[in-house]
Parts: sequence; structure tokens; C-alpha cells
Amino acid sequence: MNNGDGGRRYCPRCKTIVETRVLPEGYSQKEFQGILAKRRQVICGTDERGSNGCGTKWFTLELPEGFVLPVMII
Repeated sequence: MNNGDGGRRYCPRCKTIVETRVLPEGYSQKEFQGILAKRRQVICGTDERGSNGCGTKWFTLELPEGFVLPVMII
């Protein structure tokens, strides 16, 4: 089984840095403020089912190096 890209990211539910996986079906390219970005769906856990994590899923945007965007404070 391909577990996708592994890594450690901040989980919005656990509110800490955790082991995560990128879900292959959640990958796409999107235009974001005129810049082509990679959109990835991430899950908190060590596999695509969220094992050893809370199983929360969220999306990230990866921008090309050199593009700096203003920070949004909510």
C-alpha cells in the first residue's frame, strides 16, 4: 500500500505538530491569487485511514519558491 508523502505538520484539531500523510486523491493544481499552486489533502495519522492520529483531513497550498503572500490573521 502506498501511504503517500509522510511528514510532520500542524494538525488543527490536535493543535500540535503530528505525523501526517498526503492523500493521493486530494492532489491537484489550483490558481491562487494568479499563481499556480499545489493543493494537497492531508490526514493526521500514519496512513490513509488516519491510524495513530486523530484522522482529521485538511488541505494545504504549496506555492513556488520566491512568492511571498501577506499573512491573513483571522
